[in-house]
Amino acid sequence: MGSDLEGRFRPEAEVAGRLLALASEHRYATLGRELSSLAAPPDIVPGPGSFYGGVLTWLTGAIADVAVARLGRAAEGEAFVLEVRTGGGQVVDARQLPPRQARVARSVLALLAGDPAAARVHLGAAAREPDSEVRVTALIEALTWLNSLLDAPTPALPDPPPE
Repeated sequence: MGSDLEGRFRPEAEVAGRLLALASEHRYATLGRELSSLAAPPDIVPGPGSFYGGVLTWLTGAIADVAVARLGRAAEGEAFVLEVRTGGGQVVDARQLPPRQARVARSVLALLAGDPAAARVHLGAAAREPDSEVRVTALIEALTWLNSLLDAPTPALPDPPPE
């Protein structure tokens, strides 16, 4: 998986780290301003918005990395399943969500399944998304998910798989 693929995402990783710190510190006004700038549609704002795809890619890679570090890799014939609880309390399989609203979940599931090409398809669609509300929602989803994973108390980490 690798959320920092040999330094390729260094500026994006720095931006993602700053956003994650703001979320963790509950500095929502500053976070909101930075997300608004970052999530501007790709054809409107050159500059910070050009990091959007790389930041989202780094965040989803980090989510997958932390999930594997906490839970271990899926065994042969097994797969990770992601269920989402709606505001109304209904549990939905993430693969059943509309594509525009499930890009982060589908990207992470693809990375966990060892299919980075599928993850790139979902993340590429997110980077080209013209609706800034959908773009910022994807960033918030990834930040919230990663922040929660990092803060979650876990028992001892799983034993590494045999080599």
